[in-house]
Amino acid sequence: MNKVRCIFKYIEVFLITLTLLTAMLVLSALIPRNAIKENTKKSAEYLCDGELFGMTVKGVNGSKIDRYADSILLAIAYQYDSKEPLKSIMWSSYYHIDTENENVNLLSAVNNGYEPNQQYLRYWHGSNAIVRPLLTVFSIEQIYVLNAVVLAVLTIILVVVLLKKKEYVLTVGVLLGLVLTSSWFVPLSLEYTWTYMLMLLMSVAVVILAYKIGWKPMGIFFMVAGMITNYMDFLTTETLTLLVPLLIVIWIDIRKNHSLPSGILKNSAKTVIAWGCGYAGMWIMKWIMASVVLRENVMPYVSSNIEERLSGDVGVSLIQQLWGAVYRNVSCLFPFEYGAIGAIIGVMLVILAVYIGFVYRKKSFNKYYIGIFVIVGLVPYIRYLILLNHSYLHCFFTYRAQMATILAIVLILGEMVEWRWFANANTGKRKR
Repeated sequence: MNKVRCIFKYIEVFLITLTLLTAMLVLSALIPRNAIKENTKKSAEYLCDGELFGMTVKGVNGSKIDRYADSILLAIAYQYDSKEPLKSIMWSSYYHIDTENENVNLLSAVNNGYEPNQQYLRYWHGSNAIVRPLLTVFSIEQIYVLNAVVLAVLTIILVVVLLKKKEYVLTVGVLLGLVLTSSWFVPLSLEYTWTYMLMLLMSVAVVILAYKIGWKPMGIFFMVAGMITNYMDFLTTETLTLLVPLLIVIWIDIRKNHSLPSGILKNSAKTVIAWGCGYAGMWIMKWIMASVVLRENVMPYVSSNIEERLSGDVGVSLIQQLWGAVYRNVSCLFPFEYGAIGAIIGVMLVILAVYIGFVYRKKSFNKYYIGIFVIVGLVPYIRYLILLNHSYLHCFFTYRAQMATILAIVLILGEMVEWRWFANANTGKRKR
């Protein structure tokens, strides 16, 4: 009976969240187009001033900024119809011609009043629930600055919360993950921002929840997070909102409760399933709702894209693509792309981690905990291999999913290393 009640509770929360998120997008679509026209035009001009996929740092693929996706997002936001808001958010249409780039198409649509002729209904584009109201006041350049401030504040809050709990290993892991994934470039593209913002918000919340309540609320919390991730994200680094908060909860459970590995695995599996149901369920509901509202079978619009993301041709052999999907993402990590010195520093960091792990390891540590961190840390690479085409072509932003892997490695060291030995190494006080 309790399991039935639990299932109904999840369904209830799912439907309430779905209703609220849909309502937010509908409300944003009710904003008259004239109210955002001026700032959309400024934004389009700004987007046209730079390259569609320009590198902030020359020769550094990990610094590439995606103005293509931002141009489409704004084009969709601009074309929402306040007279038929529900239909317009389902279609997510925008003006497009093949002979021009999307930033130019956006500017043409604003200047010439062109009507939408291209649908993009497979995604929710839920970030427009935030972006469209902001466009009544700010241009996209100003929104980038606002996002940078928000991300910086959230990072500071997370660090402060972790330090207050004396979670020094988690603090190092989070900060190192943010550095190695070049998070300073994230606010420069709307496409990159939402998963980082949600990941930081979730991380703050799970620290508080893990200390006060434990695993009990995590299922529903992660399900809602999965829903919001799907709603906001453009298939960039979606696993960040699952893996980073999950690793934080696992580490706190180990430190605070010394839970058995079997219990941690069980709770982690439930949490992953809850997040996955929220994420996949939100996608399925978009397609079902679109079919009902538009009175049309939308699956042909969706299925072709799924096939392309899984196995589209990128002009190399399958073996090269499999290797490249992983290698290209790893190579984007800071500082590997910053010349010979950057590559040397990157390799030295790897050697240092291995050295510390073996030389200063505890006489006895829990191998099962290590195994759990390894499993979680490998998930981004499994994702790269499943979404092969997408991960190969878009490595310049998908590489940031490895923040979870970096955090997992730090937590492995945190479990393996006898830090008193490490601290005393330079004074010759290491115990034998």
